Amino acid sequence: KNITMSLIATFLIFLFLNVSFNIAELLRNRPSIPNFQEHHPEEGLLEVFLNPTSIIANDRTTIGNIIDIDFKTEDINYELYTKDNKEQPVFLRVGDATQLKDSPFNSEWPTKIIIHGWAESGNAFWLHDIRRNYLNVGDYNVICVDWFAGSTKEYLTSVKLTHQVSKMHILKIVESVHFFCKNIMHNQNSCFQVGEYVAAFIEFLGSETQISFDDIHVVGHSLGAHVAGHIGNYMSKKLGRITGLDPAGPAFETPYLKGTEERLDAADANFVDVIHTCAGSLGFLRPIGHADFYPNGGTFRQPGCPVFSSQICSHGRSHQFFTESIVYSDGFVAVKCSNWMDFQLGKCGDNNLSTAVMGEFINPNVQGIFYLQTNAQPPFGKGKIK
Repeated sequence: KNITMSLIATFLIFLFLNVSFNIAELLRNRPSIPNFQEHHPEEGLLEVFLNPTSIIANDRTTIGNIIDIDFKTEDINYELYTKDNKEQPVFLRVGDATQLKDSPFNSEWPTKIIIHGWAESGNAFWLHDIRRNYLNVGDYNVICVDWFAGSTKEYLTSVKLTHQVSKMHILKIVESVHFFCKNIMHNQNSCFQVGEYVAAFIEFLGSETQISFDDIHVVGHSLGAHVAGHIGNYMSKKLGRITGLDPAGPAFETPYLKGTEERLDAADANFVDVIHTCAGSLGFLRPIGHADFYPNGGTFRQPGCPVFSSQICSHGRSHQFFTESIVYSDGFVAVKCSNWMDFQLGKCGDNNLSTAVMGEFINPNVQGIFYLQTNAQPPFGKGKIK
């Protein structure tokens, strides 16, 4: 019997070592992401997380020379959707007042600006899931920001493109928006990053319409959440709201925490809410908004996510939860609590004073850290706390 057990133990050790070796070889030899559409974008983010020393090495060298990157304001597309053009976008351009006037943009409606993350484009499925849900429930201007030309660069380069890198500052978006727009289009010596470009676009909307910045809500996922933060940072007046959907952690929180001027922060809008679903790895662990939500503890593995793609799936749960919240107004009720364990043990209150709805219909007056549980499959929201 002892011999049999010894053989079984030896076999299991051999099997474990063999599987570990094969996984290591797979990670070492897996293809890079030049053709990003053939791979899941979070794979590259995961690679940076697994090799954080590359961030330190590149932060001041490879990505430090960002001025040489050819990225212009024309490289960003602004796709407008309304109830009058639910499926066919109208492309807006900074400085083109005639085009804006002829578009279905309505300054009396709230404006939702949605920003994708790294290695994605304006065709990302989740952007359009959010867009459709908004247009199915109300009157909105929904603008999908496509910064494909910047997001499909090597990850750390895309990260740097979200930072302050211009030779001449934002000019505080200026006394004259038209003068500013003319300069960012024609001054080849300036390399404005994504947040500055989109801020200039929003300032242009404000100069040509009666839109209130309080009615503008920017939603960004992963790296796009930090782009949203930069937009708010560069505005002449504060935006009404920014929602960060699992803001990227690599190069922002790991291997060391970046300053608030380089990432999403509560100061970037009148109200900043954050949904953490892969915190501590692909996503940000620390609370960085006015209200931070940690569904299912906020980390991987989120319920329903497969073991072998746990982090990738969990990172995407943030936009899935938010998408559902647009049509399920009380689906994600969360409880204010100091930590996940206390929440699980029922030590935190469940009265109206200690609860908040996560997602689109959050009360902008709530502040703090909130926890909740979700279902493993759609509908993810569990509804009211029983």
